[in-house]
Amino acid sequence: MSQDSTSHHPERENDGVVLFGEPQIGADGDAWIYLATQITITVDGEHLTAAQAVERLGAPLHLVTAWNPGGERPSAETNAANNLLLKQTLDGLTKQIWLAVGRDADSPHFEECFAFAGITRATAIAIGEEYRQVAIFELTETQQIVLSCDNTWGVERPIP
Repeated sequence: MSQDSTSHHPERENDGVVLFGEPQIGADGDAWIYLATQITITVDGEHLTAAQAVERLGAPLHLVTAWNPGGERPSAETNAANNLLLKQTLDGLTKQIWLAVGRDADSPHFEECFAFAGITRATAIAIGEEYRQVAIFELTETQQIVLSCDNTWGVERPIP
């Protein structure tokens, strides 16, 4: 978590690349906030950055959460129960699943999620949509990509 006043959000003109569509979620264009998310993936008890995880596990990796569906802000208990259901869904599709966390560099906000491999992009997006998420993440060898679950936009930046 950052304590300084410098924003860690990429600038649209310089660091954020629009893959397709117009990435506007809310009045403030939340896609750019999602793009700045700092990802940590836990592998064999070790907390890895996105780049370290891709190096160790291969690419692509997808990340989905069941927290805060559809803009709701349920209790921690409800978010945990939703993520348990998501884990059960993923268990039926792949055995390559790791715990992960996405954090906002400029606030204490975080969401627990799952990173996984062996599932197509389209299936990962469909899972995000099933759990009422605005977007999912995809990590490639070089890019951190945010893809809308309604397939109308995507943004990317170099993997941190």
